[in-house]
Amino acid sequence: MKILVLGASGMLGASLVPHLTACGHQVASHGRRGEWAADLGNAGETLMLLRRVSPEAVINLVGLTDVDRCESHPKEAWLTNVLTAENAATASAAVGAHLIQISTDQVYDQAPSNNESQACPGNHYAMSKYAGELAALGAGATVLRSNFFGLSRHPTRRSLTDWLFNALTKGQPLQVFDDVRFSPLSMATLCEMIEAVALRRQHGIFNLGSCGGMSKADFAFTFAGTLGLATTTMSRGLAANATFLKAWRPKAMCMDSHRFEQVFGQTLPDLEAEIERAAKDYRELH
Repeated sequence: MKILVLGASGMLGASLVPHLTACGHQVASHGRRGEWAADLGNAGETLMLLRRVSPEAVINLVGLTDVDRCESHPKEAWLTNVLTAENAATASAAVGAHLIQISTDQVYDQAPSNNESQACPGNHYAMSKYAGELAALGAGATVLRSNFFGLSRHPTRRSLTDWLFNALTKGQPLQVFDDVRFSPLSMATLCEMIEAVALRRQHGIFNLGSCGGMSKADFAFTFAGTLGLATTTMSRGLAANATFLKAWRPKAMCMDSHRFEQVFGQTLPDLEAEIERAAKDYRELH
């Protein structure tokens, strides 16, 4: 397929573009370091970009993901997370391309797990991502709500496991939260699933996460144990007591991804297996 990746210069794009290329797709990259440049906040430039590339599928990775910045700069969050999605959706429909909009598990906050109908965004980041979903759906898009981890291939952006690995190998103190639960995928698996989605024009919202889930504290200790890293500098705490978090965060983000498995014919791994998969990349560094 001919696939246009919007926001290809971000952390997920740094892994997704090489993966799609290795799968034999013709990939056009948009972003700060991409081969194609366009202001996606401008509807005319967005449409011109898609007409020039003429893709069969468009994967939108563009987003302002700094939760605290979104809270203090809501207009910037709206322009980045909503307006660009609106323009991508309109342009995709105009050229007959299928849009895949990447969203977030932060739209959820219900235990023990959330299905696609249970969105309840509670901060500006989640609200802007949710509004971006609605804009994309208007063009018949596939919306994937997800969260991911793994070794970042981006020169400056770091993932959750990058942060954990760096602190643990340097013996730096860090606190991990017992009151926040999630069900992320490794970047490698997420890229595989996005490629599977690109091969089908399936309209709607889908959770895309690991089976089961765990607290971020249990995740951190499991990751450290898988790599045999000492955890003496790591302590458990509560996000509810963290004064350095400026914006409110959801605590129950585990997702029920059965609908994705059924529609796309995939079997998603459990989180322990995903931690092991990601850990292989860090063993080469340790």
